Amino acid sequence: MGSRMEKALRRSLMAAAVEMAVCGMAFAQTQAPAEPAPAADAASAPVVVVTGPRAALAKSLELKRNADVIQDSISATELGRFPDDNVADSLTHISGVSVSRTRGGEGQYINVRGLGSGYNIVTLNKRILATDGDGRDFAFDVLPSEVISGADVMKSAEAAQMEGSIGGSVNLRSARPMDNPGYHASVRFEGDHNDLSRKDGGKLSGVVSNTFNNNTMGVLVGAVFSKRKVRTDSLGYQTYNADSPGSFDVNGDGAIGPGESNLLAPCCISFGSVFEEKKRTALSGAFEWKVTPGFKLTADALATRLDSPQVGYQQSYYIEHAPGRWSDVVVKDHLITSMTVHDLIPEMSNVTADRVVDTMQAGLRGEWKVSNDLKLTGDVYRSTSKRNSGGKDSFVVAGIAGHNTGYYKANNGGFPDIRVTLEDGRDLATELAAGRLGDKDYGVHFTGLTGTDIKDTIDGASLDGRLVLSGAWHVDALQFGASATDRKKDRTSIGNEKSGGACQYCDMYSTTFASLGANVVSPMTLPNYMRNAGGSFPGSFIKFDVPAYLAALKALDGKPILDADGNPTGKTYDVSKTQPVFVPTDSYSVREKTSTLYGQLELSGEHWNGNVGARLVRTKTTSKSAIDQIVSIDDPTPDIPTSSPKIVYSPAVPVSEDGSYTKLLPSANLSWWARDDFVVRGAVAKVMARPSLDKLAPTRTDNTLDRSYVINVVGDPKLKPTEAVQQDLSAEWYYRPKSAITAAVFAKQIKNFVTYQTDEHVDIGVPGYLYTVTHPVNGDKARVRGLELGVQHLFDNGFGFNAKFAKTWTKAYQNGEYVGQLEGVAPTASSLGLLYEKNGINASISFDYTGEYTQNTNVLAGYPNKVDALTWVTASASWDVTRSITLFVEGKNLGDAVMRSHLGRSDALYGFESWGRTYVAGMSVKF
Repeated sequence: MGSRMEKALRRSLMAAAVEMAVCGMAFAQTQAPAEPAPAADAASAPVVVVTGPRAALAKSLELKRNADVIQDSISATELGRFPDDNVADSLTHISGVSVSRTRGGEGQYINVRGLGSGYNIVTLNKRILATDGDGRDFAFDVLPSEVISGADVMKSAEAAQMEGSIGGSVNLRSARPMDNPGYHASVRFEGDHNDLSRKDGGKLSGVVSNTFNNNTMGVLVGAVFSKRKVRTDSLGYQTYNADSPGSFDVNGDGAIGPGESNLLAPCCISFGSVFEEKKRTALSGAFEWKVTPGFKLTADALATRLDSPQVGYQQSYYIEHAPGRWSDVVVKDHLITSMTVHDLIPEMSNVTADRVVDTMQAGLRGEWKVSNDLKLTGDVYRSTSKRNSGGKDSFVVAGIAGHNTGYYKANNGGFPDIRVTLEDGRDLATELAAGRLGDKDYGVHFTGLTGTDIKDTIDGASLDGRLVLSGAWHVDALQFGASATDRKKDRTSIGNEKSGGACQYCDMYSTTFASLGANVVSPMTLPNYMRNAGGSFPGSFIKFDVPAYLAALKALDGKPILDADGNPTGKTYDVSKTQPVFVPTDSYSVREKTSTLYGQLELSGEHWNGNVGARLVRTKTTSKSAIDQIVSIDDPTPDIPTSSPKIVYSPAVPVSEDGSYTKLLPSANLSWWARDDFVVRGAVAKVMARPSLDKLAPTRTDNTLDRSYVINVVGDPKLKPTEAVQQDLSAEWYYRPKSAITAAVFAKQIKNFVTYQTDEHVDIGVPGYLYTVTHPVNGDKARVRGLELGVQHLFDNGFGFNAKFAKTWTKAYQNGEYVGQLEGVAPTASSLGLLYEKNGINASISFDYTGEYTQNTNVLAGYPNKVDALTWVTASASWDVTRSITLFVEGKNLGDAVMRSHLGRSDALYGFESWGRTYVAGMSVKF
């Protein structure tokens, strides 16, 4: 596509789509034959509306059967009621879809056919949704399920479908008033209780829909407000070192013998509880108007707010190796599993995260039947997402000074055993449980204040057409169209770590809060703390009054700063330097402009139908950030594991880079109906997924503060999109109404997937230091193959079941060499749902299973991060007291599942999260 054509298309497309409404109205009114209004008896004819889980399953199966591509769908059980509280959780009932969970166990990001959220695209009414994260991945926790009427997961591609997905395209559908003519209204109340946190929450939602003027106009309005209090017990981090110590004289014979070299050693562990109060508010609306029999106008809008602040309380133990620090060391298969640690400073930290997200989408769509053979559809929209968290997050740490002694022992599949004896002989766990540790014991250390502001704005326009042809050569119609999007994501990072403000008071553990005359520390004990985690460790901890902590530091203002030997440095403390400031090297602005053209032929013959076409995509990016250089490093306390060196940076220099690419994406789909109830579908296509937006920004961070001496180059504007050629084959037997047996196989040959390359011992210009530099690159290739099976059967007696299974095989290559399985791909996933619906009684239970998978193939020295298998169990029951009133109960995570990961061996714990069970009860009323 030439630049002149592209600019003309971009300038005119949005105006054309809007003007089509006006032109269409005028043309339809003057040219279309005057058709009589619908007869009164037809307009007033009763509409039979089937609701409930069985009806939702039946509708989803109908959508699958009538689709032009290989797809699966889910539908609302009734107006304003989706099958699950979270859309992501509902999608896990579809074969080949799995979910990653956020705090409280809520589904946040989805994987389709084993490929992570970065390889999928999520749209609402075929419009891209803005996101509050650094990339494109849509976080489902910002979207209440009540604003959705259904979702389609398209697994094969066609030219008319929006590009940007290799795993699968997910299109969420919002309700329309003309989907269900007449007046309908309902309100729903519910309360919930979590057995881990012992906290309660509630939700109120309502929707009203009406059509009038002989069903030529309709309005729908919905609203949701919910408030939940959740607690997540989690492993903040457990890190390991492969080169420290690397070797250790375990038996003390003065030599490194067999089994005492190439050791993996624990470094640091931090774990605790995170509390979150999730408040969601959403307003949605749609207006439909059949202006004439040949022209229809639809306007819709959605606005949501997620107010979800988090506060976490963590205990941390830095047990990393230093000369003379370890004794009683035990090694098992090259992993140091047990040791006594001298000079251990037990730390406590408060970690807060401020997340308030405002998401909006508004659009205008016009459908104009120009003639019996030609139909045009124009659409314009804007989607935005804003999060203002800059400088509002905190990571505040304090510790107990002294020559304390720690004892560490790894456990198979669980948390380690941790015990600390303070210098004066007291046991840390005992003192915490008794509430005897406070301001006189804890001293100041790290005061990190960080956070980012995100603003994502998407403007889009499309013009699509369908021209009916004569049917010669089996060609029934031509679909064609053009689209343009303009997306701009701004990330503004505000913090105090790089400026040195976070570590201005580092290693001052002996300066206790009591010595500053402050009241900061209070004891804390939680019910069910670290349930199912295993291990033995202090079960109580402390929390800080963070504002009081920061205020206490003012007592040090003007006092001299001493070096490691206690000598004045000539500088004085100044608490104002702790305030967060703009960090240009961690901020970026990425603008992406996309233009597309497509053409697609609809084909059919006796017992078969299909389509063939191509989509031409042109993308341009402009990325802006800033880069600085490390001038010098001063490490005055190298023997203190928790200390940080002092770093001097050069002024940040603004940088701006451009990138562009043009891709042709052909596709073909074919369906052969062997019988009226049996169809075989085949599809082949070339598809693409764009790099994450943050990976297009030339930002970079360094880990000099923790002595890792690692430079992480986050993005590169020259990255190419990930491409794939995919083949799909499915067989679907609709052997009785509302029931089917389906099977599908697929293969994807992927190239240019984005991964990270690591270069060791790089001279970046800092005398005396060589760095490890990681940077994103387009990897060589990957291969994905899969199998999906599904059975849905609804018995006449009210019972039914829906079972799905998916198996995925992957191979990844880098620099021409096989490097293992593709990261983040679950090899197996399955779902089983059982239901009963009859005589006003509804009951269901679902089991969603995700098998063990590798999150990262090389976390450290070749060790992978493997996530254990997880089964998520939900159940619900309801009773229609009257035709208008329904009582219901629900349960989530009834199996008390936890997330657990390890470094390829069960005694090297790497991740853990526990969410507890949630019980819900409520009532819905229809009017």
